[in-house]
Amino acid sequence: MDIQSWFDNNGSYADGFKLYSELPSRNNNLVRNFLKENPSNFLKLKYELKKALLSGANVVVATPTIRVKKEPEPLKTVVKDSNKEIIEQSVETAVKKESMAMYPMELHATYRERISNWYLACELKFQLNACSGENDEAALKLIIQLEDLWTKIDRAWKILDHWKDHNRIMPTDQSENFSSYSKDKLFLMRNRLEVRISKREKTVQSKREAVASSPEDRTLLNALNSKLEQLHQLKIDLETIRKLLKDE
Repeated sequence: MDIQSWFDNNGSYADGFKLYSELPSRNNNLVRNFLKENPSNFLKLKYELKKALLSGANVVVATPTIRVKKEPEPLKTVVKDSNKEIIEQSVETAVKKESMAMYPMELHATYRERISNWYLACELKFQLNACSGENDEAALKLIIQLEDLWTKIDRAWKILDHWKDHNRIMPTDQSENFSSYSKDKLFLMRNRLEVRISKREKTVQSKREAVASSPEDRTLLNALNSKLEQLHQLKIDLETIRKLLKDE
């Protein structure tokens, strides 16, 4: 069975799991998550296999022998006003433990964005829980939105933690305006950034090891932080360019 056949024949979760686990581009964290079968994971599995198919991958595997743990179907829920209190408690516990005054002005927008994204992610999660089992398309859109929000929230935590740990400011925006560039130039810049990021990640790893060997050496630590900030900037630029190419 290949991926296209799996979609054409409404393949089972176990078959889809086996197909995804055989992909060269698979995410091992997702593989571990997919060991538990539930409606949310099934939608995510479909999304990942569709992405793989559109990228040209169409692996063929034998009938799977691996067994996944199937969870019971969740009860259908309705989003209620009482959920607002739950969301507020979640925000207070997770992201409002520290005041904005703890951070420099340059990071206040990041602090506010983290909180607003957390609110929205909680609200979307309630909407996802309330989706009926038949509304796969709506549920998949919510999952994609949630993934994007959690990526932004994680990035904000990283920036704020960097300040708390080192009193240094991570980049928070693209290094230049890429919107005026041609599509061909964006493709070229994307490819170059991917190479630079790969090289910079190796440099960061090397400097991490140096710092681990001499934790009291402030020069080594500063050099590591400088490379981490440069790497973060490269990733922001790459993400910006990828979005521009996707929107064209």
